[in-house]
Amino acid sequence: MTAPRDLLLTAEEKLDPRHTAVIVIDMQQEFTLPGFFSDRIGQNISDAAGVASRLGDLLTAARDAGVMVAHVHADYAPQHMSGPMWERLVRHGREPYCQHGTQGFEPYPGFEPLPGEPVVIKHRFDAFFETDLHAILQAREIRTVVITGVATHVCVDSTARHAYFLDYYVVFGEDLTGGADAETTAATLATMRQCFGVCATGGEIAEVWKSSPNKTKTKE
Repeated sequence: MTAPRDLLLTAEEKLDPRHTAVIVIDMQQEFTLPGFFSDRIGQNISDAAGVASRLGDLLTAARDAGVMVAHVHADYAPQHMSGPMWERLVRHGREPYCQHGTQGFEPYPGFEPLPGEPVVIKHRFDAFFETDLHAILQAREIRTVVITGVATHVCVDSTARHAYFLDYYVVFGEDLTGGADAETTAATLATMRQCFGVCATGGEIAEVWKSSPNKTKTKE
């Protein structure tokens, strides 16, 4: 069997600024700051500041190279929840969280979308489910998505898998996601490498863009 001629094999090919987008998932206060939902339920937020710093550096590199940046924000208000979602809350004795109009819905400080950067609102863990994210990426002829944000093993993982099913090349930011303990993170990364894409650090990704002949300050 002969492989397709337009197969993207190298990091330089996959991360070409002309067809790459960074997807920033759920960098919202509800999932990253003390006193909000993730902290209240005992989820790991100790790495939030480190993830934010590294991801902030990557977004600067992306914008400098003309790489598309798309933000995904969760809105889990009751009117958007399904029966199984309610069941999960009841089972764990929790109240609805991350609702539009609340402080928890707001972006992590410094992660406010810049003018022109698309913002996708999702009501499930998967950023592609019943949203216009796929259409936005297709309109820009995106072939590769760099998946970042929180939580590694939930919304980030769910979105990365769906991206692969939609035939995007997946680059999973191994130090650009957070919200899981070390063991869970390692298991998620191992599954990504084996089945869905490649894993790379923010520094490795930024270096590809820095040396790319196709970088541009603006991207129409």
